[in-house]
Amino acid sequence: MPDRTVTPDMTTDAEGPDTSRRHVRSLIKRLATPEGRADPHAVYDELRAMGPAVRMPWGAWMVTSHGATHEVLSGSGWRTVDAPWRTERQPTWVRHPGLKFLHDSALGTNPPGHAGLRRSLGSFVSPQSITDLTPQIVRTVHDYIDEFEAVLRTDGEADFGALVGDRLPMAVLCTVLGLPRDDIPLLCEMSRMLSNVHDLAPSKARMAQADRAGKLWNAYWEQLVTEPRPRLGEDSPLGRWLDTESDPAVRAVAGSQLNVMIEAGLETTTSLLSEGLVQLIRRPDQARWLLDHPEAVHGGIEELVRVVSPVQLMTRYAAEDTELPGGVPVAAGQVVHVVVAAANRDPETYDSPHDLDLSRPPRRNLAFGVGMHYCLGAPLARLEATTLFPEVLQRLDLELAGPVGYDETLAFRGTRSVPVRRRPRRAATAATGAAAVRAAALSAAAVGAGAVTAPAVEPVLVNREDAVLVVTLTRPDGDNRLDRATLTALGSVLTTLPDDVDAVVLRAEGRHFCVGGDLDELGRLATDDPDGYRNLVELSDEVLHAWRTCPAVTVAALHGSVSGAGLGLAVASDLRVAAQDARFRAPETIVSIPVGPSEMLDRLTTEIGAGRTRAMLLLGDAVSAEQALESGLVHAVVPTENVWAEAKRQARRIARRDRDAVRITKQTMARLPHDGPDPAERSDAWEAPLAQALRRRVAAADAR
Repeated sequence: MPDRTVTPDMTTDAEGPDTSRRHVRSLIKRLATPEGRADPHAVYDELRAMGPAVRMPWGAWMVTSHGATHEVLSGSGWRTVDAPWRTERQPTWVRHPGLKFLHDSALGTNPPGHAGLRRSLGSFVSPQSITDLTPQIVRTVHDYIDEFEAVLRTDGEADFGALVGDRLPMAVLCTVLGLPRDDIPLLCEMSRMLSNVHDLAPSKARMAQADRAGKLWNAYWEQLVTEPRPRLGEDSPLGRWLDTESDPAVRAVAGSQLNVMIEAGLETTTSLLSEGLVQLIRRPDQARWLLDHPEAVHGGIEELVRVVSPVQLMTRYAAEDTELPGGVPVAAGQVVHVVVAAANRDPETYDSPHDLDLSRPPRRNLAFGVGMHYCLGAPLARLEATTLFPEVLQRLDLELAGPVGYDETLAFRGTRSVPVRRRPRRAATAATGAAAVRAAALSAAAVGAGAVTAPAVEPVLVNREDAVLVVTLTRPDGDNRLDRATLTALGSVLTTLPDDVDAVVLRAEGRHFCVGGDLDELGRLATDDPDGYRNLVELSDEVLHAWRTCPAVTVAALHGSVSGAGLGLAVASDLRVAAQDARFRAPETIVSIPVGPSEMLDRLTTEIGAGRTRAMLLLGDAVSAEQALESGLVHAVVPTENVWAEAKRQARRIARRDRDAVRITKQTMARLPHDGPDPAERSDAWEAPLAQALRRRVAAADAR
């Protein structure tokens, strides 16, 4: 809360920026408008131009420079607003449960009590506990991306803020603390209401929300400490602590600590994830850079943290008479608001400060504070961001589907609603060259009834390099989905394969090898053209079978997403080289598509075994490149930038060997009993339920 006891006189400098009280008040009011919330930096830059410190109408100072912000947050002469300060200036604060929670916690306390409260939080959150729980946290992140992607597929549009930005951070906090996942909606609601206590000047209505949150938490905490322990789980850190700590006073303080920690952790991480996605959507060049440089993800995320600045503003007061950098006098007890978001874009500290440049040399910024009140949840926020953004960018090419929604709060970025949809597919421009020849598309008669006219730009590029044929999928804007045109072209490559080709390398342009089949095309055919639908399903299986039985050895260079039918194409290859960024997934059940007898199922079971195949199909979890290597799904993992060169190197090694010896060996392997039947022998049982599922998708889309 700001100090409203001082009412300074302000003047206007006719030759410089307007620093009058009226103008300063108008700037603060602008920050609270929808335009100001969408772009607060226009206001921050105007405040910066007024000088090293700007006097607020209520008597406080506001600073925007990196140097002054760092000094106030870390200097020994500054204090966070605490209970003694409020009691002297705002004695009625004790009537507000929300403020009482704040000042019972480490976040709202100064030395000497602060150190003990901060140490007590180590019982629940510590660097070691986060390290131990990292695999669970990563799985949780992937689960939420899966759910978000499923909604996006079904509805066409989805609110990333509501489905991921709000819920994922709370799910991670529940994992760390051992709180029940069923409580996530209640915990999110309480935390959002309590966050009002951090704002510059919360209205009576918003303070009433914070107070209500305090009362709700008291009831919730009382239930947690008295209810049967199994609800918290046997391995719950909170449950173990409650089993060893019975002092009611200690438990009450711990309850306040946890409440504020959960609230602050949620607000900072929510803002980082939701606004971070907005920034990456608006800067697709930076999104591509992040995907192309997985080794630089930590530095890239640090730059994203700087630009987003989840915590926008913090408040401190002077412990004694002092000066701000620049010689501005500050009286003991006088409040200074530090605009962290402006400090993180200080042109005196950062070149082109408003630009998101993920290649910027890593440098610790002030987004999570500095000094004794440094954000305890910063490692969690960074872990979630470094896990989530590369995965989302690999799997989804998104654009905004509407305006971004922001909270009224000035203390946090407050990005709440992020409506998104997949970018429309555009016609891809394939590479050309003297050595390139296009795979001829089969005629509609050859494909059968229901054929779709092939696009003007063919979906594959074929190059001959001595005895090695290189086949490239060239639909990066469509994530190289296996639609009819692509399957037809791949089939044509195999039917016209010269006898003197000893190895075929399969690679793909763009961010992903192949994200699967074209469900939109299949859905339309299942609804409008049953014969065309059946022909396309059979074509897909026939192409995979032909790829597996190709007389030449096939080598796949895999990167990005290798999903669904793309996974089937990969396992149909004899050898598979994976980039470090490759992720393998069978997501059919996630999007309500059944998996039946197929070439992919046969090959996947043969390569990695029935147990691992069952887990991939039923859970739909992403399998990393290293996990794929361990299971036998791939044969080598190399740095992403080397995957194409390594696949070609393996193909050339094979091409130098005796052709008959290699082909007889491959034919012998094909006769092993693990392989499934030819496509003509497959059961029809799968096609009907698949068609029904696809028709439901189309009906749902039409209903929208």
